[in-house]
Amino acid sequence: MGADLLSRMQRWWRRTPPSLAAAPPLADGEPIATADPDDDALRASLIVPRLVAEPWYVDAVAIDGSRVTAAGWSMPVDSAEPVGGWFTINGRPFDTVRYPLHRQDVGDAFWQRAGAAYSGFECAIERLDAPYPDGLLEITRVRPDTPAIERGRDAWFRPDPRLHEDLPDADRRFRVIGDRDATGFLVSGATDHQRLDRAVQAIAGRRLATFARVLDWGVGCGRLARHWPAAQARVSLTGCDIDRDNVAWCTAHLPGTFVPSQLTPPLPFPGRAFDLVYGISVFTHLREPMQLRWLEELARVTSPGALLLMTIHGETAIDFSRLSPVVYARTRDDVRRQGIVVSGANTQLDGHAEHAGEYVNVYHSADYVRRTWGRYFDVLHVLPGYILHHDLVVLRKA
Repeated sequence: MGADLLSRMQRWWRRTPPSLAAAPPLADGEPIATADPDDDALRASLIVPRLVAEPWYVDAVAIDGSRVTAAGWSMPVDSAEPVGGWFTINGRPFDTVRYPLHRQDVGDAFWQRAGAAYSGFECAIERLDAPYPDGLLEITRVRPDTPAIERGRDAWFRPDPRLHEDLPDADRRFRVIGDRDATGFLVSGATDHQRLDRAVQAIAGRRLATFARVLDWGVGCGRLARHWPAAQARVSLTGCDIDRDNVAWCTAHLPGTFVPSQLTPPLPFPGRAFDLVYGISVFTHLREPMQLRWLEELARVTSPGALLLMTIHGETAIDFSRLSPVVYARTRDDVRRQGIVVSGANTQLDGHAEHAGEYVNVYHSADYVRRTWGRYFDVLHVLPGYILHHDLVVLRKA
């Protein structure tokens, strides 16, 4: 099922908002804009010193021999610079860091965050002989105020492209991330996989790949699955998706077991089949009656004590949506009041999976998740903005 694309961010910054009478639905991976008249007093009342999840993004990385440069943006910090600097690469400090720099594009997108226009950074390290240790380049921002459980959000990963030459074609990638860009497919998959792994380590004290029976629910064409260690994937990883063509591609190209599933339960697995399940951008597309059916089904296929990691569009998704103050306030209040709000249809899977209009775009409030999902699982955490603009919900089967 659909996931979100980091590579679309640069196009988002450059985009001129269309003239629309009302806010369109939040398409998966595509923040939205409106041209509603701004109310200066309302805008001023909505500006906050920090967002619930302080976002950041690496726009570009360039490798020239042993020299590596990186540029992006990260919400400015009032505290003193950490001893090792604001950003590191593969655990090492950069030789030079320029931060914060003026980024009016970021300020315009996140108008509700005070100081967002001064969030740019440019970094360089003159000698990094092995940029991809263990196949991954890691850039980390150092935020002392990030809670320990959420620190995975402060890491960004770029996999060695030489290890990922066998990619699904552009159309298959589009059905998963809403874009055909190969680099974005690899970067977003590696980053999401590593962030899930760090969340699991923080909660369970063990790596994702050490679980014996793992389900990638909504595997698509293997955006995350391809980043599993091959030996563990062959024995531990199962993926399912309603897109049969993408499932067939995974079977032919990736280690693991991949099977087609339906938009509606049940899954083709016995009870208590899995110790861990993750689903990136699945519940973001299901109406409430269908969600409740799937929560019941996930409870059936998980063993006692199993962990589940699911993403939702919560308050951070609204912050990313480039809404006018009027629409921003209304959307935020609707979600807080109703708990779950369908924001519109989603056509990303049209022609490739039967969904009878059930595949939509949905916002959740954290309170709704704790209250409603808590009837099926113990809700351990709701980590804001952990997967770009998705919140990560961590559940445990009692």
